[in-house]
This record gives sequence, structure tokens and C-alpha cells, in this order.
Amino acid sequence: MLGRVTDLRRRLAVPAVALALLVGGCSDDGDDDASPPEPADQGGSTTLRQRPAALDVEIARLAGALPKAEARDLNQRLGRVVGTWFDGGFAGDYPRRNFSGYASFTKGAARLAKQSAGVTTNAQLGPQWVDAVPTRRRVRLFVFAPGHRPSGATAEVELVMVGVDETGSAAELALTGKLYLTKNKTGWRIFGFDLNRSVGKPGDYAARQRAARQQQQKQQSKPEQKQKQRKPEPKKDRPKRDTPRSNGPEGHR
Repeated sequence: MLGRVTDLRRRLAVPAVALALLVGGCSDDGDDDASPPEPADQGGSTTLRQRPAALDVEIARLAGALPKAEARDLNQRLGRVVGTWFDGGFAGDYPRRNFSGYASFTKGAARLAKQSAGVTTNAQLGPQWVDAVPTRRRVRLFVFAPGHRPSGATAEVELVMVGVDETGSAAELALTGKLYLTKNKTGWRIFGFDLNRSVGKPGDYAARQRAARQQQQKQQSKPEQKQKQRKPEPKKDRPKRDTPRSNGPEGHR
């Protein structure tokens, strides 16, 4: 398994079977307009007032067929796999230097994930923050289940956290991308990932999401505006003849 590392992105090469799992995206039905948490000084220590966001997991698309009960069970199982990584790599008590969550990965993927700990965990900001709150934990699953047997899945993930340092300065960490999951003897595990990490001011992620939606709406409205601007072409009248058209021998009189 090969990997490529950049400052803001970590990628693991995945087998060709993963291509079958890369189905279309899903709509953004989350609450992007929620106000970011505010720091609160309690007893000389800086903390954040907002409660942690609940883990939101949903099967967005199923290639194949599963009974409802099995689909619900699979949704919970895959949610726990991703949630274990969320909790071990990002949530918890701050400040912190030790991060985990690699139990959700296969052995090979775990080795590469540890090498990319700057993206697969919050190791970069962990020592600086004294408190952190996840404001968004969203997972959308695209499951591959041929013959009524789930054998693979792609998880589109969104993790947004707000942290505060000793001075009360707050920052926002946003992690988005895909996780590739497979089922082996030990259960469901992450065997590949393609993640993007960004750090900014609290509320930056929601602002980018709104801007992207507005841009998409503008692009969709352009064809409609062009159709409205088109004026119906006037009907062309047939040219009038100065002399009547003659047919047959009577026209030669």
C-alpha cells in the first residue's frame, strides 16, 4: 500500500474494489449556521460552553439490498468504527500529546495512519489546547452489498472541532474526506483514507459551506435566467405575390 504526504492532505492508495464504492455525494442537511462555542473562564481555567455534537451516522446509498434490521445494525457497526477513530484521535481531555484511534484500522493502514498523525489525529494542536469541543461529527455511508452481503463501504466524514488555548484564543479544526472500510475476520476495519485538514477561526467551516452552496445555486439558476431572457421569435409571414398565380391553360389568357 503506497502513500503520498502533503501539508494539508494525507492519502493512502486503495485497491480497485474501492472504486466501486465511490458513488455520488449527498446533500448537506446539517446545521452549518450554528454559532461556534464561546470560551468561558471558570476558576482561572479556560473552557468551552457548548456541549459536544452527537455522532450523526446514516447510510446514504446502498449498492445491493439489505433487510431493514440488518441495515440498521450495519449502520451502528460502521458508526462505532468511525466513532472510535474520532474519539481516540481527536476528542478527549486537553491538553494532550498522546492520541490513538488506530484500533479502527487494519494493520497496514494503521502504520500509515500513524505516519500521517498530523491529519489522522489532532497531534498538532493537542499540546496547545486546554479544552476542545467537537461541533460537528457527521458520517455518510455508501455501502456495497452484493448478494445481500455487505462487503465494503465508503464513509464520507466531516469532523469540526473548536479548541481554546491558555490565553483564551479559539481556533477551529475541520477534517473532511473519505474512509474506506472492509470486513475481515476481526470485523469492520478502515483500510484506506483520503482526508483534508484545515485550521481557521471558529465558524470558518460553516462559512465555506454556505459560500459553496450559494455558488452552486447561482450556477444552477443561470440556465433558467437565459431561458427567461430569450424572446419568442416573430412568425415569418409568407411573401405576398403581386399577381395571382395561374395554373393550367387558363393562366395564358
